[in-house]
Amino acid sequence: MNGQGNGAPRYRSRIDDRDQVGRSALQSMGGPEFAGVGAVYAPLNHLPAGLRLLALAALVVVGMVGCSVAWVDQQSYVESPNICRAHEVERTDCVHVERRPVEQVPR
Repeated sequence: MNGQGNGAPRYRSRIDDRDQVGRSALQSMGGPEFAGVGAVYAPLNHLPAGLRLLALAALVVVGMVGCSVAWVDQQSYVESPNICRAHEVERTDCVHVERRPVEQVPR
């Protein structure tokens, strides 16, 4: 009944498709709105085609600028020294560090 007593029910529960093969709880999160790319492009689907292409081009330019900035910043990267471990006293290809004695902390 549809709540008024006159006719077939309007709403059908989703219980009848529970036992179908291939259904799982994770499929409810498998839509495009939950994917990383879908989360960015889903709002763009409401725009006209021209504005959609313009927004896509702007996103590509922002990505290219971000990658270029990261690449330029990486050029000034200075490697950290190769520090010898405590048991590697004979090695010559690493930096030996003088170890200070452990100090007792007053309580």
